[in-house]
Amino acid sequence: MGLFGLFGKKTRAEAAPAEPEPAYLEDYAGMQAEVTDLEGRSLFTAKLLGVEEDHGSLHLLGDAAFYRDTEEPLPVRLRGYSDRRSKAAYLEGEIRPSEDTGIWRVEKLTLSKLENDRSYFRMDVAMDAALTPVGRPGAAAEPCQLVDLSIGGVRIASPHQFQTGERLLISVTLTPGVPPSTMLCQILRVVGQEADYEYGCRFLELNEADEDRIVQIIFDLQRKRSGRI
Repeated sequence: MGLFGLFGKKTRAEAAPAEPEPAYLEDYAGMQAEVTDLEGRSLFTAKLLGVEEDHGSLHLLGDAAFYRDTEEPLPVRLRGYSDRRSKAAYLEGEIRPSEDTGIWRVEKLTLSKLENDRSYFRMDVAMDAALTPVGRPGAAAEPCQLVDLSIGGVRIASPHQFQTGERLLISVTLTPGVPPSTMLCQILRVVGQEADYEYGCRFLELNEADEDRIVQIIFDLQRKRSGRI
């Protein structure tokens, strides 16, 4: 073998590193995010909208409120899950109040980290609910319990046996004082237990209002369990 064969080609170990993913901030428009100060104190949860170049607006979710009597920009961090990128996104920027009390302007927005940690946006819960099998004539609603909850799906405990691929209508009160939400999901996996079966399900056609409520629940639980409220 000649010198070219020995030294002229890079080995796999010596191959040039992959180019980093380009950071198009528009990819994160519509993302629900927890907004914290630089010390990690939670300020509010909001939906990031109207993203252009390095600025956009944060539309507060639920009844969240935050002290607005400030003229100086406040440095913040945003943590959310991007459905477009299917990744957890961490951004930084500065916020200022707008004329609308439910909106904050965000400027100097940059992407600081992008990770595959969807599990961080899943929380253990214990919520009483009811399920109705879809496609079973005459099927009635049956009590069940939500074991964990995420942006994309739910784990359900039930004494009744179902099969992978079946669809279920889940009725649950996500927010006290608000009428129950009815969500369609599909079973992806089944785990047999001594008392109950557990079903890992993905949401199908989740509406925006219920998605916002689920995000709010997850962030609220994370703040309580980390002692940040």
